Amino acid sequence: MKKLILFISLVMIAFTIYSQKKVPSLRIKSYQRSYLSGVAPTNRIELGGKENVVNTMAQAPEYFIYLIKNKLPNLKIERVWIKQQLYLARIDKMPTLPVVIQEGKKKDTLVRFTDEMVWQIHIMGKDSSSIKPKKAIANQIKANELLLLLTDNWGHIYIQTSKQIQVLEAARGQ
Repeated sequence: MKKLILFISLVMIAFTIYSQKKVPSLRIKSYQRSYLSGVAPTNRIELGGKENVVNTMAQAPEYFIYLIKNKLPNLKIERVWIKQQLYLARIDKMPTLPVVIQEGKKKDTLVRFTDEMVWQIHIMGKDSSSIKPKKAIANQIKANELLLLLTDNWGHIYIQTSKQIQVLEAARGQ
């Protein structure tokens, strides 16, 4: 009888552990890459031997933003603030993992292989609307380089922040 009770207890414990669901999670990875335009600059020498330094002209950076989510419904982008500027964006599911970008022989892995769903946020351009965020969100915008305001199908609001956007090595112009 004791063996039967012990066996049933072990089966119930094993079933409980096996049936536990993963806790919903939402993580963010953010990167920026600047592109240098034109030919590599050379210093100019003027009459009299004076040398003028010519700086490279950096174009607006490209942002690579990824949401890694587990057990969450489809999300919609409501607002995106990057360095306290409001941007228009769209969200797309990544078809393959890992996410790797390449510049010449150098490769950067932005998102490693995972069994969770990975979504990319595509920045479309600056939003010219004069939307004023609520005070609590405005404080978070000031404290972070990136703030995403997301909603799901049921109206739940998710706020994801990144204190600092990781800067990738500059690449040649596109």
